Amino acid sequence: MNPELLLWITLLLPFAGFLLLILSGKKANTPAGWLGLGLSASGLALSYLLTDQDVTAVAYPWLTAKLSFGFRVDELTLRMLRLVLFIASLVQLFSIEYMREDAARFRYFGFLQLFVGSMLGIVLAHNLLVLYVFWELVGLSSYLLIGFWFTKKEAIAASKKAFLVNRVGDVGLALGVFGVYHRFGTLDFSTFAGMAEGSDPYLTAIGLLLFCGTIAKSAQFPLHIWLPDAMEGPTPVSALIHAATMVAAGVYLLARIFPILTPDALVVIASIGTITMVMGAVYALSQTDIKKTLAYSTISQLGLMVLALGVGAPQAALFHLFTHAFFKAGLFLSSGSVIHSLHHAGHGFDAQDVRLMGGLRKQLPVTFLAYTVCAAALAGLPLTAGFLSKDEILHEAFTHTAHSWQLIFPILALISAGLTAFYMAKQWRIVFFGNWRNPILSLDQVHESSWLQKGPLVGLALLSLPFAFSINPLGEHFAPLVALGSTAVAVGGIALAWIRYRSVPDAESLRDTPLTTLDAVYQRFFVQPVLKFAQFCTWLDRVVVDGIVDGIAKLQVILAHLVGWFDRNVIDGLVAALAWLSRTMGDTTRQVQSGKIQSYIVAMVMGLAALLIWWTW
Repeated sequence: MNPELLLWITLLLPFAGFLLLILSGKKANTPAGWLGLGLSASGLALSYLLTDQDVTAVAYPWLTAKLSFGFRVDELTLRMLRLVLFIASLVQLFSIEYMREDAARFRYFGFLQLFVGSMLGIVLAHNLLVLYVFWELVGLSSYLLIGFWFTKKEAIAASKKAFLVNRVGDVGLALGVFGVYHRFGTLDFSTFAGMAEGSDPYLTAIGLLLFCGTIAKSAQFPLHIWLPDAMEGPTPVSALIHAATMVAAGVYLLARIFPILTPDALVVIASIGTITMVMGAVYALSQTDIKKTLAYSTISQLGLMVLALGVGAPQAALFHLFTHAFFKAGLFLSSGSVIHSLHHAGHGFDAQDVRLMGGLRKQLPVTFLAYTVCAAALAGLPLTAGFLSKDEILHEAFTHTAHSWQLIFPILALISAGLTAFYMAKQWRIVFFGNWRNPILSLDQVHESSWLQKGPLVGLALLSLPFAFSINPLGEHFAPLVALGSTAVAVGGIALAWIRYRSVPDAESLRDTPLTTLDAVYQRFFVQPVLKFAQFCTWLDRVVVDGIVDGIAKLQVILAHLVGWFDRNVIDGLVAALAWLSRTMGDTTRQVQSGKIQSYIVAMVMGLAALLIWWTW
């Protein structure tokens, strides 16, 4: 088959599915899940018919001769294409059972198809403008999916928050796109190689503006605040969007623009990534919502990827992007399996609160095993995929920063790895071990779901093992010292968590401890300044701008009255005076028009006499 045609079919299949499901309405509820799964699986199969040798770039005239619409196909494109479609297929298979009782399944799977198509557009885009178009479509589809249960106020608030926060970053991204075109006269990724040489303040500014898109989409500090709230959406959505694909789009963008990032820009990027990584891990320590722990973990892991890019290790960052996609999607779907089992067994309590769980390993054995493998990968334990990618990042980071102050970045990454192991071991221990702590529901009522849910969990758990990425279980770039250090901190974190939570007698002993210091700092230095600036803008709009507009309007009213008075009294008065004069003269002259010849003769004689007198005077 023609490679160009393959690309078009792969891209348009999910959009066709979106239109078909939305236009069909509730009639499509029954086949919706299988249709979505079939389309994503078909796209995945088609992607394996492509190689980067088949087609490198396809461009079609668009806005100008220099701005075209087209695709770029290389190894990274194909890997991302297959990742998105594979995870989407597993998520939709899981969702068939998870959303079985929802009355709007057609809308759910339709929105998923819209999201998948938008992500494929980002992956295939051959220039920044095309990427930006699909970038905005991803924002729209994520808004629709987060707020899918629109009867919940929390879901509506979370979708609005995600949409607005992402718009902040998208403004910076748009300005960066303008800057790239102004500087280079092109937006094509293929022309970026070798453009960032030395220190260039203008190019640094452009790179940081483009990075704003990553800050928002990949939930980097300080625009990370939308991601934990986005857990209000269905759990499979969290697995697809907020673990494996959408949040990874920012890292993918950085990898594409890496050639134009100056050393100064990279330092800022590494700093933001490090802050995000540590902050996400610290926040995850205190969560009691099973999904929010994973959400903050996602923030931390995305920070690690951004850190890797910032220290000049884009390949290591992309490697972790792929391994993280599998084990984090597995964790989210495992948490979804737990939530679904509790919801199915009974209602009247928060099925996401780990304080109301315990001892679930015997009731949910497949979920327990999948969660265990994926959590071990997230903690970076040996013989997992996470060990391979995380250690490669640490090795690259220590190598690139060994002789500078930036050595603090990998040191903090090592500490963050220990925190990650601690909070994952904590959640694993609380959910699957100990006593059952739910006073409303009996443990005997909780049962594993069908293989429609268990199948994706097993698949993702297997892909979280090292053999999915390397024949050598220790990796191709094994660094003994780094591996020993990261393993030591991970094992130490797990041991501390196991000791700390070895005895959990009741839910009260697991109180959610708010991080008042961090919250206060964030509120004071970010939230409050933004609110004050917004209040200032409101005052400026209401008092100054509206005052000027009102003043101009009042001045116009006064001028209108003056013009009206002038028209009424002067113009109309002049016209009336002329009319009066004409009427008076008419009345006067009409009196002499009697119709009698004698009168006319007398007037003529008198007039003639007057003329003679005047001439002779």
